[in-house]
Amino acid sequence: NDVLSPLHFENDINIIDMGAGKGYLTFALYDYLKNTADKNPNVTGIELRPNLVEKCNNIAVQAGFDKLNFVEGSIQNAEIKEFDVLIALHACDTATDDAIYRGIKANAEAIIVAPCCQKQIRKQLKPTNDLKAITQFGILKERQAELLTDSLRALLLETQGYKTKVFEFISTEHTPKNVLIVGTKKKKSKKEIDALKTQIENIK
Repeated sequence: NDVLSPLHFENDINIIDMGAGKGYLTFALYDYLKNTADKNPNVTGIELRPNLVEKCNNIAVQAGFDKLNFVEGSIQNAEIKEFDVLIALHACDTATDDAIYRGIKANAEAIIVAPCCQKQIRKQLKPTNDLKAITQFGILKERQAELLTDSLRALLLETQGYKTKVFEFISTEHTPKNVLIVGTKKKKSKKEIDALKTQIENIK
């Protein structure tokens, strides 16, 4: 609600949930927007497993959620209509990047992702200097990779005309994967974007 309330939508809110799984978030979001926030949402869950797509569509019909549907497909290749908001909860490793890319390409008003399993950069962390003392410990290397990966994601979103926030959205007792990256559309000057790109290159 904090993310969506400041945004102004002319008609319905079109939302895509990438990697919807069993649809817990998808159903809760639709119900909240429709019955609490008094919005008119069109929500589509994208899920690779056909049995879950069928199951969730049946539940949506039983619940009377007529503008909630689930479609079979991958985050990379699913055929989707225009949308305003993209969410992806715990899309593993680079699947989060695929979701962010699709949100940017669609010029979404908001992109909301909760990353997990940041493996890509972790494999590349092989320092030969004093930082080796930190990355020799597996759990600390994993956390360094998480911090670096998600920082770059937030900065890259900024280069594409988004204002980003990174924060914990749920207690660690429920899941350690509790960091949320939120990007909302905001105009930026070329000077600001160039400075961000330089910053990213320096970090890399």
